[in-house]
Amino acid sequence: MTPKMAIPQDSDLYAAIAAKVAGVDARRVRQVLDSYGVALASPMPARRELRVRRLYCEGEKTGTTDNDGPFTVDISLGDGPWVLASKVNSAGKSTLLWALSWALRGESVDEFRRPETAGWLTYVRADLHVGGVLVSVRLEFLRPGQPSATLLTADTVDQLLALDGRDVDGAGVRAVATAAPPDVKGLIERLMLDRLGLRPISVWAAEPGAPKDEAGQRDSAEQFHSWASFYYAIALNAGHDKVLLGPTAFGQLPAKLLQIFLDVPYVPELTHLMSAQKREDQEDRRVKRRAEEDAEARRSQIQPLREALAAAKSRLAELQSRQPDLTGLLTAADAAARKMAERQAIHLDLQQRFDAARRIRLQDERAARRARQSAAARLLLGALDPEACPRCDHEIDEPRRAAEESDHRCAVCSNPLPAHEEDPNAHAMLLQRHAEQEAASRRAEAAAKKAADEAAERFGESRDRHEQLQAKLAAIRSDTAQQDLFAAQRECYQLEGALAIAAGGGEAVPAVVGSYLATQEPRQDSALDVEPDILASAIAVLQETVRNHSKALFADLNSKIVLVARSLGVTNLTSVDLDTAGRVNARKSGVKCAFKDFSPGERLRMRIATIIGMITVGHEHGIMSHPGLLLIDAPTAEEVVPGDARVVLQALHEMANRGVGVQIVLTSTEDVLWDIFPPDRIITGPDARQLF
Repeated sequence: MTPKMAIPQDSDLYAAIAAKVAGVDARRVRQVLDSYGVALASPMPARRELRVRRLYCEGEKTGTTDNDGPFTVDISLGDGPWVLASKVNSAGKSTLLWALSWALRGESVDEFRRPETAGWLTYVRADLHVGGVLVSVRLEFLRPGQPSATLLTADTVDQLLALDGRDVDGAGVRAVATAAPPDVKGLIERLMLDRLGLRPISVWAAEPGAPKDEAGQRDSAEQFHSWASFYYAIALNAGHDKVLLGPTAFGQLPAKLLQIFLDVPYVPELTHLMSAQKREDQEDRRVKRRAEEDAEARRSQIQPLREALAAAKSRLAELQSRQPDLTGLLTAADAAARKMAERQAIHLDLQQRFDAARRIRLQDERAARRARQSAAARLLLGALDPEACPRCDHEIDEPRRAAEESDHRCAVCSNPLPAHEEDPNAHAMLLQRHAEQEAASRRAEAAAKKAADEAAERFGESRDRHEQLQAKLAAIRSDTAQQDLFAAQRECYQLEGALAIAAGGGEAVPAVVGSYLATQEPRQDSALDVEPDILASAIAVLQETVRNHSKALFADLNSKIVLVARSLGVTNLTSVDLDTAGRVNARKSGVKCAFKDFSPGERLRMRIATIIGMITVGHEHGIMSHPGLLLIDAPTAEEVVPGDARVVLQALHEMANRGVGVQIVLTSTEDVLWDIFPPDRIITGPDARQLF
């Protein structure tokens, strides 16, 4: 056995990846890989285990010659070899494997399906050990091929096995999940992937009819492989199939399945990153191709646009040559607008001054009038004539003033005024002051009005001048020739913009269009520039790790395959050299022999040898990388050499009894099986004929 290689620690891998990219540390690498959903945690040894403890089926046979009617099958199973046997064909052996596969895979397995029996099953129960958890899968077929599902669990296997037939209630037993027919496959898939520590893998296959680019690459479609593909390591490909393992050879899927079931470290992470890189590279190619197609389309549009633009510029130049010189008129109109604005401001200021002078004159008139009329006001306030109460600012209205004059009550507080004898000299002097003040305010008002009227006249003259110039400009611009000029200018701008867009910004464009195009250029974030390099570096480091571990494990597996295959009767097998592309590279009698050139029976035995070899290598390395369950339908059906059937069945019986953690369930009608398998390992019907 090849010495077990040390698995690199996650810190070592992050450091190795960072060392390949300038200016990047392990922390940055971790961040980038996290963004792709990948965390390089040192993997723990796999402990995958899948065992069948009981298979229970109910149904009704129809369309047979002499065996129609309801049936019940109840089979207890354990580790080691088991054979569903009969001395005649069409006894129900493959149908029982088909029923078991329904429970294990969540969907029909065509290799075990027999068309005439597809509608017989009404109920299937499989009690399983799945990754250390006890599960009873219950399928109820209300319509052929469309079961609903219920999952039960228990604390011990005896608690499950104690349930009769369809019973779901018992000590320690509890339901954990249910699924309608469309969701049964997904439910079983989640159960198996979770409990067996498996992750879906993806491969890429070229799209039909996709053309090659200059580098010879074609667009591909990503295909995800999950539990249905992993199941080929349990229910092996048929003998006539030319793929070693799995539903397809595309994307090196057989090699990936070998690596997964040999527990090669970091295979899922590498597959995920390679798919991400493939996806991004393909999208980059598509973006580039679309850009090239757009550029070609633009090129086909450029020449007509250039010709149209040249014609539009020629028309514009001709129209401009016929236009009158508007420079002087525009200058005069601008000056008139400024002058009008200045005079308007002066007029508004003088008008405000006139309004203020008028208010003062009115106040002086009112003060003089009241001085002549109100002795009470002269007594209390003299020359002061308040407009409002000095405390609350309430306006002193005319009724209060009238009351002050007639009733001798204060207009402010309404109290009686004291008796007072008016001094005639003081009264005369007061009237004289009011008369002089009123005359002064009238003179000020007249002067302000004159200035405001003169400013209004000057403002009117400026406004008329501005309106005249604007009218001339409007008349010129409304002219048909001017409209034609504007239309020609607009057409030139439109054609220049269209030409710039069609040329991808390469043509001369107006400043506003150029600014717009500049804003549309994608901005490059320098922090993202290293991500492709980190991704490529991570793939390179993981590829080296996977390759080294694969070579070491494949070397052990190669020798095991040769030994087991020879014991199964594959004659003259000299060597096997599995590679990471999934090729067997076998030699028979020292001569190269492609896997497809093996006989159908030999291909099946090579698959059996591969699975047994993986289980053996796993145990030698302290792991349970393969679930340890094998379902084989008629392993000797393709044999034609006398004696080979005994060799194959004897070898399978011995392998399953070696205590390497294998449960093999096979079907056979060979006479020799009754000599090889003990009675308690043979599942058959009455008289070794019909199983149900």
